[in-house]
Amino acid sequence: MDDRRHRCPVFCTANIPVTTLNYLLECSEEYLSEFDKLRTPMPIYHYMVIMDSKNLSTITEGSSPPVTSCPTAFLGHTLQEIHDWFQTNISQPYASGYSSSCFLVLDEESEEDDTCIFVCTQDEAPGEIHSLRCGFELALQNAVVCGIGGDSMEEGVLGSYMRSGVTMTKEHYKLALNGGCYIEDGEVKVDQACRDFLDW
Repeated sequence: MDDRRHRCPVFCTANIPVTTLNYLLECSEEYLSEFDKLRTPMPIYHYMVIMDSKNLSTITEGSSPPVTSCPTAFLGHTLQEIHDWFQTNISQPYASGYSSSCFLVLDEESEEDDTCIFVCTQDEAPGEIHSLRCGFELALQNAVVCGIGGDSMEEGVLGSYMRSGVTMTKEHYKLALNGGCYIEDGEVKVDQACRDFLDW
């Protein structure tokens, strides 16, 4: 791709149904429409690209629904193998049209619970992989915050998810952003488990 967009690459390590791939893109489109309600959002193909080849010259545009087939180029690959491929082919050469610091992985769990692995390569020490599992509704948000915005994944709430292994869902993330506090029947209450989670 020959443009200045920072698309988040999406890798599939398992046979992912097209309904699941399309749902990821639809959730990401919904995030874009909620993110800036004053303007019409840019099309999702400006933000994400499903990696259907190891030859970047054959990928000429980003992805948008409807996706009609599951890409097979990275089937059976480990997270480490994808991380290494990403570093060598996208991150280090700063491949045009791609985010150079983050990517998503859909694996066997993705079909079951609509979650994916978010990886941010910025601030990683040699041999480390900074990753967390998140719901599809937060996947592009994480890519925008870390990959485009440049925020560190090690700090704040994202760091707690990364270190704890807790899956980042929209509801839990909102609770965590509020320090574990929520309102019920007009009273402020505290979710102690969430407070403990934030200490990770």
